[in-house]
Amino acid sequence: MKKLGLFLFITILFATGLIAQSGTLTLHGIVESQTSSIGFVNIEVYQDNELLKKLTTQHNGSFKLDLELGSIYSVAFSKEGYVNKSVGVIAKTDSTIEGRYFFQLDIELFRIDEEIADETMLPPVAKLYIKDQDMGFRYDKKYVKWMSDKYKELED
Repeated sequence: MKKLGLFLFITILFATGLIAQSGTLTLHGIVESQTSSIGFVNIEVYQDNELLKKLTTQHNGSFKLDLELGSIYSVAFSKEGYVNKSVGVIAKTDSTIEGRYFFQLDIELFRIDEEIADETMLPPVAKLYIKDQDMGFRYDKKYVKWMSDKYKELED
């Protein structure tokens, strides 16, 4: 009987944890290069380091992507002749988050010059995260500044 009670307690605890992270984050935006949109850019979404889905931007560079709350994602953008970029999305916290969130994520891709080193090994260009359900998703400004400096080093 004690085992059954423990099993029920663990099951309820597990189910409560799943409910605590319910909802969706919708990422939407445009992929551009020097103020012109780029169509048919490949997007790969990794959830907890496993490929979840692949999609392609529209002819005008626009995209819309729904991600379930409760996981960590990497969203990678690539097109032949352009520098690959990825964005880390931390869609879970230690506290309860529920609901529907929207975040506009415009990405700028740069053309590859023959003189530029292979930049595809760089970490994500930005990180999105949520700490407070009422504040919604934000991007890590310090991380973006650090990555900007890394890209500038490639140019030098």
